[in-house]
Amino acid sequence: MGTSKSMPTPAGGQWTDLKAELSSYLAGDDEVTPQQLVKTTLAAVGGLPIRSPGSGAGGASGVGGGGRGGGTGGGGGGGGGSRTSVGQAVSGLGGFGRALAEGGLGQALTALGMGDLEGKSATEVIARISEHLSEDCNGLEQDVLRGALQQAILNAAELMDDPSYENLENSLQDFVSREGAEGLLELFLTQYVFDRVWLMIEDYASRRTDSQQQMGNLEAAVEQSCRANVRDELAFHKEQGTFSNLDWFGNDGLRVADDLVSDLEQRLTANTQGGGE
Repeated sequence: MGTSKSMPTPAGGQWTDLKAELSSYLAGDDEVTPQQLVKTTLAAVGGLPIRSPGSGAGGASGVGGGGRGGGTGGGGGGGGGSRTSVGQAVSGLGGFGRALAEGGLGQALTALGMGDLEGKSATEVIARISEHLSEDCNGLEQDVLRGALQQAILNAAELMDDPSYENLENSLQDFVSREGAEGLLELFLTQYVFDRVWLMIEDYASRRTDSQQQMGNLEAAVEQSCRANVRDELAFHKEQGTFSNLDWFGNDGLRVADDLVSDLEQRLTANTQGGGE
């Protein structure tokens, strides 16, 4: 499930609480839920943003605002910072999904300023889109964003054994016709949040148990909790009409994307019940 190599789980502070919860969970303590593990991990790491080297107070990483379309979006957004990097990926992927639903893969690629990819292999198209939507980041931040974007598009496409452009186009159009652009956002945000958490807990958990089944069960439970929270947050915004007639590539699109990421972070760090208990 994870798309990035795990890191050593830090020591001290809130990491001590997380390690205690992980140990209890792996020992069968029903009072420690996957949602609690997600919440404590994000509290210990400082939230969803990944601080790049040179980040200032509040996690700013020098990433500016601006849409991720092919030069059509504008500034806006909530200033620089890693949260805006995730927001940029959301706005770009949302715009891609909307264009895909309205005019096919060729139109969606053109909307990203990547029309030269039309007719290329599915592998190249997916890799280039993922690189494009994460290109304003660097280091670990870029690795996690790129990996989550790539996995989300792969999951939506379900290419099986046919990596052709035509199969990619047909499968993605089938997906957005069923799930809408928001379906792509659910896949991406679920993968990103999961990777953000699993990156920090896999190392310690693997040293607390030799059971591959236990590790697999933990991984699946954390992923389910992340998915439930993302799905609930997207459902709330859809009920509010947030995504209706939204230009994902414009100022409003980036603002909505940033707000979505911020609201999701609040949901993840506030909940102590549900989401994969």
